[in-house]
Amino acid sequence: MLPIEGPILLEEAQRSGIEIVDVFRKAGAPMPAVEPDAIFEVSEEAFKTVQDTEHSQGIIATVRPRQYTLGDIFAVSPELIMVLGRLQDPGNVGTILRIGESFGATGCIALRGTASFYNGKVVRASAGSVFRFPHIGSETLDETVSLLRSRRIGLIGTSPNAADTIEQWDWRKPSAILIGNEGQGLDPKELATCDKVLRIPHKGTVESLNSAIAAAIILYEASKHRRS
Repeated sequence: MLPIEGPILLEEAQRSGIEIVDVFRKAGAPMPAVEPDAIFEVSEEAFKTVQDTEHSQGIIATVRPRQYTLGDIFAVSPELIMVLGRLQDPGNVGTILRIGESFGATGCIALRGTASFYNGKVVRASAGSVFRFPHIGSETLDETVSLLRSRRIGLIGTSPNAADTIEQWDWRKPSAILIGNEGQGLDPKELATCDKVLRIPHKGTVESLNSAIAAAIILYEASKHRRS
């Protein structure tokens, strides 16, 4: 069961075919056009004790999200998978799910140490993509690399010191993009594990890019290759 807050997320859940178990509505709050199993109206005082956002819109629901598997991650070929390496900012994780769905990635694998996909901030930042975009979590780097290589999927990392840029990779190949931790980027072990390390070209006066922004740039480049 997953708690969600706000009418927009609730409508996204219904649009995505997610079961809405129950809805808790603050007295006087408008009810979205959804069909939950049960609706409970609560007082403003009671609602304040459970709301997760400062400026709540008066709707909290519990939903039963789909439990994705490795089969879902590898269901579309050629694969274009996001691998999240210990990302700790829930906003980045949710945004990357949304970006992945937008630019045609086929799934997302989170390594251990990454914020949970069902953190409230992740769910909100995904804007509904968490309900539709295949994702699994709590995998180790070694397990993930072994799995990718067994399926001949190249693991791609990024570094400002790489010789080749993201434009020079053939993104029509089965590929998995390893996105590093916000503060540290990819550590030496992660870089050594990658089949190819590429550079995102940008002005040298900027030291690094936010992980979600980097993911968006890479996936946009990959989507151009795959449309050509």
